[in-house]
Amino acid sequence: MAERKFLNKEQHADQMRNYSIDPRKAMVTIILSIIVDVFGYSMVLPLLPEIVKNFGSSAIFVGILVSSNALTTFIFGPIWGRLSDKYGRKPILLISQAGTGISFLILALSPNIYVILFSRILDGVFGGQIPVIRAYISDITTPATRASQMGKLMIGHTVGMIFGPIIGGFLGEINWRYPSLIAVILSIIAMILTLKVLIESMPKNRISDLKQQKKDRELSSEKKRKTFTGEIIVRFVQVFLLFSITVMFNSSMALILDERYGASPLIIGLVMTLAGVTIAIYGGFLMKPLFKKVGEKRILLIASVLLIVNFGVFPFMTELWMIFAFIPSFVFSMVFLPSLIQSNITKAVDADKQGVVSGMTTNVQSIAQIIAPLIATGFIQIGGLSIGAIFLNQYELIGYLAVILGIGLFISLYFDLKRHTYLYSYEKPQNLTVESN
Repeated sequence: MAERKFLNKEQHADQMRNYSIDPRKAMVTIILSIIVDVFGYSMVLPLLPEIVKNFGSSAIFVGILVSSNALTTFIFGPIWGRLSDKYGRKPILLISQAGTGISFLILALSPNIYVILFSRILDGVFGGQIPVIRAYISDITTPATRASQMGKLMIGHTVGMIFGPIIGGFLGEINWRYPSLIAVILSIIAMILTLKVLIESMPKNRISDLKQQKKDRELSSEKKRKTFTGEIIVRFVQVFLLFSITVMFNSSMALILDERYGASPLIIGLVMTLAGVTIAIYGGFLMKPLFKKVGEKRILLIASVLLIVNFGVFPFMTELWMIFAFIPSFVFSMVFLPSLIQSNITKAVDADKQGVVSGMTTNVQSIAQIIAPLIATGFIQIGGLSIGAIFLNQYELIGYLAVILGIGLFISLYFDLKRHTYLYSYEKPQNLTVESN
């Protein structure tokens, strides 16, 4: 296939100045907004098993709460993405943040499990922050810097995941409603940051310029570039496989810690805080140096192999301390794979379609988030499964299914890199792992 041309550093800088965008300042404000958003969410996450128990529901209802949120995100995510392409990122981000705050308020005041379910559904309806933020990052970066800049979003996730679970676990020991009320306050803070500080990456003149460029392409002899090509679909499959694995574990982790190890909400919060600290180290300090030293292509393959190995040993982790050893290795894949795969998706579409494709990426994630929690919590609910003469307990079922999905992900990544050599054409030759034909 023909090699695509990317803007160089100087051309990109000129483009940003033309639209009065300061990428560094923009990244700082986006990271701050994510910190606030994730902090609120992560405070509530360790409490889900306790909340469900308080209302007399079974373990699988935790999966239903997570899946219902993902289902509505699946429906509305692409809509928010398209609207952000048309009207700009900032107003759509504000609407999403307001909806999140309202959903947390409903959760805090819930009198029964059905109102809690409604609050999670409502949060999914307004779950447009992530696709809009991904599109925003694509607006202000070049393909050569996009993966590392998307990786910086992990800094925001990290700070939220470091302090959110431990505070949520501590407050949850007193009353499970308190973290939700704090999350409402944090949503208001996120809105203020977005309104007062965030720079619009899609101002009206840029939207107008992109529309004109699209018209020029249509009038010229240049072949029209489709949005959803085979290349994009392959990467959507990669996103689905990756998030099926990570969500299957993340959505059931609190239940696993509770049922397998007898962990309290405070211990569950500590484990999640460890994950947050590890994300901070990888995303904040090691990502850029590793990309330069090892190469993005090689890191992509290493992280996918590591994911398979991690879940190959997961069924045999019978002691609580083993989870603390498992987390740093698992988080490596969880940090590097999403940023690299999502960066590859953005490289395959034009600037005026980033919001649409980002919304569809969120859609694919949502499909995984609908299915995976139900599978994982379903395995925990039934306690195991007999396959012929072989009995697999719930943890073996989760681990071995993740291994199968991980092998599929590695194969897909390998052949994608073989076929689309332009993806990392900016890397030095000695850093390339998969040679072109």
